[in-house]
Amino acid sequence: MVWDFVKACVSAVSRRELLLVVLNTLFFGVMLVGAFLGQSGYVGVYDWPMGEEIFHLEIRNVAVMVVIIFLFNLVLSGFVLVTLSGLAFFVLPAGLLLIRALLWGVLLSGLPTTRFLAALPTLILEGEGYVFAGVAGVNLGLSWLRPEWVYRGEGLSRLDSLKRALKDCGLIYVLVAVFLLVAAIVETATIICLLS
Repeated sequence: MVWDFVKACVSAVSRRELLLVVLNTLFFGVMLVGAFLGQSGYVGVYDWPMGEEIFHLEIRNVAVMVVIIFLFNLVLSGFVLVTLSGLAFFVLPAGLLLIRALLWGVLLSGLPTTRFLAALPTLILEGEGYVFAGVAGVNLGLSWLRPEWVYRGEGLSRLDSLKRALKDCGLIYVLVAVFLLVAAIVETATIICLLS
């Protein structure tokens, strides 16, 4: 039963394999471009307006930290910004992913090598989670705009296509949640290691 559910989740993504490859290539490619731009000085890195003291935190409960990071990344960064934006217009998830990738690349360019290597697993896992969320968002947007592009040969109405895309979105989001949960655990472990 669990195995069938996992296969259904993977199947929902595999039907959008080309989109997944394109979004992955764009996301990680633009991150690399952002790192080069930041390193070469074409894009200035500015101080945080609130100061860096907000990043100095005392870790009291590791489980709470994992849950907070996970929920923030899943709900706000993944679902609201990337997936729901696709429901409004199918191009928005890709645009928001590219903006995030560029900013991450610029910010990473200023890290020393040891800190970059420490952050790399989190970046890959979290980035992949956002890419999967982007796939779900583009699929949602296209489902009501161009159902024949999303579900070829099935002759679905816009409403039926949207309903099916919402079901696929739920299945894809299981994988998004897995990536972002693992990323939150790795990020918390990295923060603890870097602060200790």
